[in-house]
Amino acid sequence: MKKIGWLLLGISVLLSGCSDEPQIDLLHAKQDEQELETLRFILEDEEKMSESVGVFFDHQVVVAVQVHPLSKFRKEKIEKRISDELKKKFPDHEIFVSSDLKIMWELKDLVDQNPSEEALKKTLADIQSLAKEAT
Repeated sequence: MKKIGWLLLGISVLLSGCSDEPQIDLLHAKQDEQELETLRFILEDEEKMSESVGVFFDHQVVVAVQVHPLSKFRKEKIEKRISDELKKKFPDHEIFVSSDLKIMWELKDLVDQNPSEEALKKTLADIQSLAKEAT
């Protein structure tokens, strides 16, 4: 009986790790579900992406994407394609898309914390300044 339990546990762990769906985390300061769903649709449509985080705040959209390992050489093209699509859907927003892993981590922490508007504004400014750093 124990062997069957361990076997089922092992199979479920393997199957959960083999998902083709990208993991998408989103945060909107005003809780606008329509904008969140539009962003989710755009990000889910990108097949070369494995994970993404998006934040809406005060006419700003900040998105970090992580691409599949075989697509690393086309990161800039993927960023540009997502950025262009977001600019079409949100013409009155300032768009920032990055595939930098450090920005991805910072945005994930931000989404997990669900901060106040002042903290969100300061953190997003810090995250955007990270992109300008030469590493």
